[in-house]
Amino acid sequence: MKPRNILHLCLLLFVFLCSCRRFEQEKIVAQAEPFAPRNLYPIERLPSYFNRVAVLPCHYSDMDSPILEYVDEIFHQELSQERIFETVRLKPAQMREIFGVERVASNLPLPENFLRRLEETTGANGVLFVDLDSYRAYRPISLGVRSKLVDLKTGEYMWAIDETFDSGHAGVIAGANAFQQKSQVRAISAKTSGSVLHSPRVFAKYVATTCFSTMPNR
Repeated sequence: MKPRNILHLCLLLFVFLCSCRRFEQEKIVAQAEPFAPRNLYPIERLPSYFNRVAVLPCHYSDMDSPILEYVDEIFHQELSQERIFETVRLKPAQMREIFGVERVASNLPLPENFLRRLEETTGANGVLFVDLDSYRAYRPISLGVRSKLVDLKTGEYMWAIDETFDSGHAGVIAGANAFQQKSQVRAISAKTSGSVLHSPRVFAKYVATTCFSTMPNR
């Protein structure tokens, strides 16, 4: 057999094997249940007075990461759409003016009298911390989130979640595909040139929506 024919057969075999692998992956995803967060702490119902929440800028160890250019707005928008309480978004510049730092992490020491000063400044009953534990911008996109909703008076947790959304897992793919079907997401995808599984920005929107959907009502 001529070398050219051997090469041609090898290419055909490669294409065939890739097609089989893709078919198997699609079959697995089709059978998978959409990912549902399980590592969370929600109280049964928020107190009736809990009607205004200060939303802090997201914290990530890599302060120069491009994700910090848009993730604050996305997480605030998705939380607001849950319509559980009024939200007050604090931007990094406001944080720096009030507390001397642009971003704080829920698992690290906070500025002095942080909760009391936050309550006095915003008139809020609670505060939402969002820490990004991990982030992978290339496929398969992945985003780890640790978020806590805290009562400013008592310091008690009202809700908390700690999950990693890895689009290499079938359940996350299934959840992202279901999310993609929403008309508002299709519109956003068109603007950001990518689907949920291709665009870090839209994937962050899917993650935020899925996380905040587990919050208790008042």
